[in-house]
This record gives sequence, C-alpha cells and structure tokens, in this order.
Amino acid sequence: MCDIRLFKSAYLDYQAAAALYRISVPDEMYFNIVAYHLQQCVEKVIKGALECVGVTVPNTHRITKLLQMVQHNGANITVTEWLDDHAEMLSEWEAESRYNMDFVVEKRKLDRAMRQIEVFLKRNGIDDKLRDELQSIGARERLMSFLPQNLRHSCSDFEMNCYYIMFEKKINNQENIRENKIDESKTGTAETESENL
Repeated sequence: MCDIRLFKSAYLDYQAAAALYRISVPDEMYFNIVAYHLQQCVEKVIKGALECVGVTVPNTHRITKLLQMVQHNGANITVTEWLDDHAEMLSEWEAESRYNMDFVVEKRKLDRAMRQIEVFLKRNGIDDKLRDELQSIGARERLMSFLPQNLRHSCSDFEMNCYYIMFEKKINNQENIRENKIDESKTGTAETESENL
C-alpha cells in the first residue's frame, strides 16, 4: 500500500541537502553528506510511486533498477532526462558517500544535482505548492472522493499533491467515464430528435 510519508521523507531529505549545501564547510567530505541526502530523496520518491501502483519494492538502492521498475509497472512519476542519465551516479552516492573514505563527490556534479533534483520534485508535485492539476475545485473534489472521510478536510497542499500521485489514474478513469456518459447522452438526444423528424 502506498504511504505518502515516503514522499514527505524524500522532500525532507532534499530540504536537508539544500540546507547543508548552503553552509560553507571547507571539507570535501561534507559534499558526500549532501550527496547522500539527494540520493535518498530520489530513491524514496521512486519507491513511493512504485508502492502506489501496488509494486512490492525490493530492498535496493540502485536507482537504475528502480527506474526500470517504474517503466515496467506504469508508476505515476515523470522521470526527467537528467535523472535517467545520472541514475548510476546517484546509486554510487548511496554507499560510496558513506563508507568509502577516499570517495569525494565533485562540487560541480553536486551543483547540477541540486538543481536537477529540485526540477524532478517540482515536476512530480513533491512540493508545498499545490500542483497545477489540482488548481480547479472539481479536480480537488474528484481526488477527495478517493480519500477516507477522516482525511478529506485535513490535507495540506503537499499531502494533496502526494495523494494525486496515488490516485491520478483513478481520477482520470472517473473523468473519462463521466465524459463518455455526457457524450452518450448527447448522442442519444440527437438520435431521438432525428427520429422525431
């Protein structure tokens, strides 16, 4: 079962990385700590999205493997080109940054990763700002119809964004059914009018 707390934990990992990155420490190993939080952020978003489509996620930190699972299982996240191209690098950051004392993440790679992972998060609605898809009241009401009664009135914008990842396909199916009924109704009305002529 999907647990949106994974998305929240991912977002907090990114915020921790950003906060640490702003502190200037004259030690290259410091970059490794930032890199580790960035890798964890990406890993948790992907695992959360996989869980939302019913996939039992294996105990792995390999971003490449997780991205393959996204592709094969139709998880509801957008994989950016940068993430796809740098999945191996991020996977390496998970273990090497913590256990290999000779490993050092290059500052230029960390600069780019900070920007690109922020893009990845925003593109997938892992953000405090309500995602574009939920700006209309109708879209929010459709999403709320899938939530348990006790959650419907207490969701933050961040939580709504995460629930959207969980229920987007159902919302779209519900909308398609509604549109088909409207089309059938119009077609039926038009046929009745032509028969009456």
